[in-house]
Amino acid sequence: MNWKFSHKSILEFLVAKEAVGRFDFACTLDFSGMDMARSFCFEFGINPFVLSNYIEVKGDVFVMGSPENEAGHREDERQHSVKIADYSLYKFAVCVGDFKRFIDDSGYKTDAEKENFSFVYDGKSGKRKDGINWSHDLSGNVREPSAYNHPVLHVSWNDAEAYCAWLSKKTGNTFRLPTEAEWEFACRAGSEKPFHTGDNLTTGQANYNGNYPFNNSVKGIFRKNTLPVDSLEPNVWGLYNMHGNVWEWCSDMYGKNYYDECRAKGTVENPEGPTTGSHRVIRGGGWNYVAVYCRSAYRDNNAPGYRYDLVGFRPVFVP
Repeated sequence: MNWKFSHKSILEFLVAKEAVGRFDFACTLDFSGMDMARSFCFEFGINPFVLSNYIEVKGDVFVMGSPENEAGHREDERQHSVKIADYSLYKFAVCVGDFKRFIDDSGYKTDAEKENFSFVYDGKSGKRKDGINWSHDLSGNVREPSAYNHPVLHVSWNDAEAYCAWLSKKTGNTFRLPTEAEWEFACRAGSEKPFHTGDNLTTGQANYNGNYPFNNSVKGIFRKNTLPVDSLEPNVWGLYNMHGNVWEWCSDMYGKNYYDECRAKGTVENPEGPTTGSHRVIRGGGWNYVAVYCRSAYRDNNAPGYRYDLVGFRPVFVP
């Protein structure tokens, strides 16, 4: 490092060093007015934006899934009781800038880079397009630095796992993808309604295809693009874009009848999904999807190597 030290900069150096060594401490920090501490964190190879933006989620018992009379209810959403332990979830989907730091530091090659293609939406359906990877937007154009605050796209479940492993190694703490139960619990933020916003979801509250509103509600706008990860109002727990913008990878393998198995057991604690399967769960809906797919209980899935312009992820920090 090449720094001129003063009493304040020494203090901020010690704050940054402690933040890098103790993620629980870093999560409580507000870096406002601590430009030197922020710079020191970058020198240590850690983004302070990442360090200070995890929301502590206090565990509890909740009803997972949707009631049969909920508009859009599907058989794989059968309600059951779940008990969740404490964890911390990133406020946002991982943005392009965060993911670029991972790539630059680790030299990791994503599945899209190794196989030289991803899928992009052409206005009608998803089409394979060569040469597309995490550095591209939903149309297949290279992201400008001004758009690095948009969620990273074209990343597979394998890539999301690799990012969490890298962050764990960099900080000496444990990061992973959320379980499906953790994701839904955080999305609901205490709500038993279809959305954390209640019985409806407007395009002023989430980024989805507003031509297809929920349960015959009033149509909204269709932006045909992602929004920056800190856009629109967060839920009451401070988590942004849990509905819409991008689908998010969860750690669980998908099982169509898994909820029935859980229901038969009564209250299940910290479920991690079925032990066998070929696909991984994605949650939340995306910029191009209709409102009914953005429901808190809606489940979708894809192969762990699959990637396209609709799916990102957000990590969990486990103290």
